[in-house]
Amino acid sequence: MKQRVGFARAFVLEPQVLFMDEPFSALDVLTSENLRGEIDDLWNAKIFPSKSILIVTHNIEEAVFLADRVIILGANPGRVRGELVIDLPRPHDRAHPRFKSLVEYIYQVMTNPEIEVRDTAITTTTTTDLYAAPLPHVRVGEISGLLELIVNLPEGTDDIPRLAERLQLEIDDLLPILDASVLLGFATVSQGDVKLTEIGRDFATTTILRSKDLFRQQALANVPVLSAMVTSLREKKSGSLRSEFFLALWDEHFPRTETERQFATAVDWGRYAELFEYDANEDRLYLTDRESN
Repeated sequence: MKQRVGFARAFVLEPQVLFMDEPFSALDVLTSENLRGEIDDLWNAKIFPSKSILIVTHNIEEAVFLADRVIILGANPGRVRGELVIDLPRPHDRAHPRFKSLVEYIYQVMTNPEIEVRDTAITTTTTTDLYAAPLPHVRVGEISGLLELIVNLPEGTDDIPRLAERLQLEIDDLLPILDASVLLGFATVSQGDVKLTEIGRDFATTTILRSKDLFRQQALANVPVLSAMVTSLREKKSGSLRSEFFLALWDEHFPRTETERQFATAVDWGRYAELFEYDANEDRLYLTDRESN
């Protein structure tokens, strides 16, 4: 009896350049972070099958984490605005001051089309100074609620006095929410009107998991004190510090009552962004598993 023998030939694709268009945008936070890490590990180990990778992304932190060069594009007409060299040793450390400066600078030029893209414009700030800039005393739920209300309006724009009337809020109560939204890059305020940015509209309409990812990206890019807190926690082998350590830094700039309010706001934002956790019983901050890895 004759037997049939089958032969299979395996084809291995090894492109010179791998093109990836928003490869992680549709994934949950944990999966996307794991895949970024896998690609970065393969590239750093010099075993990636392609010689170059081109990634299109709107996630600024993702670009700085993965890339050796970041090309910033402009619109109307579409063009290359400039190029930044990510001058960090691999693997890129998110806690490195230069990493944070690059993220913050790219955000600035992306939200200000008239700014010329220049490497020399990137600067760093001392940790102590970061605690001098007050945070608006607003919870994340107030920010998201405001954005969800505005996003359904024509062009995502509303008149501030009319908005206060609709919300039955005094202007003084509404302004901190607007300040926080502007600080995080979710909105702009001009001539008495508030208008959502593109990323603000995304934040207001996306899933909870992606909203956390967007908030984390914007907080790290625009709220240096949160990055400084994460850096301090990472410098401890246990990934933990008593809250008094941070309160003492704010104490240099504010009365104690305001210091405690600043800390409470930072904790609320940091927990939502999954940067750290706070144990009220122990009165300690802990890095999340995501930040510890």
